[in-house]
Amino acid sequence: MNGKPLSRAAMAAVLLLLAFPQLSETIYAPVLPRIAAAFAVAPGMAQWAVSIDFAAFAVGVLFWGRLSDLQGRRPALLAGLACYALAALLALAAGSFGTLLLARALQSFGAACGSIVVQTMLRDRFQGAQLAAVFSTIVAVLALSPAVGPPLGAMLASRYGVHGVLVCLAALSLVFLLCGASLPETRPAHAAAPAPLLPTAWRMTCDRQLWSAAWLVAGFNLILFGYYTIAPFTLNQLQMPDWMFGASGILIAVAGGLGARLNRRGLLRHSPAHLTALAALGALLSSALQWMAMTAAAGHPLAAALAMLGTQMLLVLAFACAIPNVLASALSRYRDVQGTAGALFGLAYYLMLSAGLGLLSALYRPQPMFQPVFMLLVSAAIMPCAVLARRQAALALRTEASS
Repeated sequence: MNGKPLSRAAMAAVLLLLAFPQLSETIYAPVLPRIAAAFAVAPGMAQWAVSIDFAAFAVGVLFWGRLSDLQGRRPALLAGLACYALAALLALAAGSFGTLLLARALQSFGAACGSIVVQTMLRDRFQGAQLAAVFSTIVAVLALSPAVGPPLGAMLASRYGVHGVLVCLAALSLVFLLCGASLPETRPAHAAAPAPLLPTAWRMTCDRQLWSAAWLVAGFNLILFGYYTIAPFTLNQLQMPDWMFGASGILIAVAGGLGARLNRRGLLRHSPAHLTALAALGALLSSALQWMAMTAAAGHPLAAALAMLGTQMLLVLAFACAIPNVLASALSRYRDVQGTAGALFGLAYYLMLSAGLGLLSALYRPQPMFQPVFMLLVSAAIMPCAVLARRQAALALRTEASS
């Protein structure tokens, strides 16, 4: 471990800041249908906001990650949180849909610091088993955040409309800015010069395995955030009350926690690549089940809604099993440039995620069956990369054993 361990108060601030980007997005998701109505735009246009958010987040991951190497962790973190706070005020003052899109993009750009910079701070202070234990706690906390965001967002949207959600996000920005201000600088005083950006980027660009891992991360996240994007509209089309989407956040949290626990047990017997392949197969079967169940429930809105929510839990369980394994192994060949490589890898998969959400918005049709078809297509696209990763891992083990 480098330096002194973080205090309990500092660790609490770290956990809150890591949950901050997902919490911000899930609070905002329930108000998407109301934004479409308030600004007189089509649902697909309102969904574009989510795609733009992730594109801005991807750029933010690279920007704040690189800045934390050049100027220090704390300055980068505070600058990112200040950017989010100012953008939240701009969103409150937005008089047009275009201004709101710009404000949301700036919010996502700033929120990226809560992911990349805080992870870097943890790597500064912890190593080995201690770092693994810290990240295990983080996974558990992140699994709980959907239980807070959607219910809170749905309640605010129901009572106060779009303005209530935007006020909440502005208030939270101040809370997280105070959390960031409470954290110490963790960059080693005699840290080596940051790795050159362009040579590292070229090295990663030529790595086919890394592109496969990036798509796996993006694809599984597309299942999760595609749900947050489509489900409010799907439930409205099924004439379900607003609180149902909010309550689904609790189901998502349960599924995420269960998936993380199953993954930890599975690692005692199987390789990460094998578990990722099993999770991809589980996602494919679950999405097929969602399509069949909602087709069978056609004409019965409540049954269709319950079928969608129940099978979505299975998809989130698969997500929680896969993501830790992919992230843990993706950069194993880049330990010499881990900070810069992490920022570039994050940029790659967030841009993929943004493109996927943009395609979702472009293809969106206001029909309940659009959601299961979309989930099935994404799950099918994930499967080949998961199988390839498993084969490559097995080949690497055989090569190592024979050498």
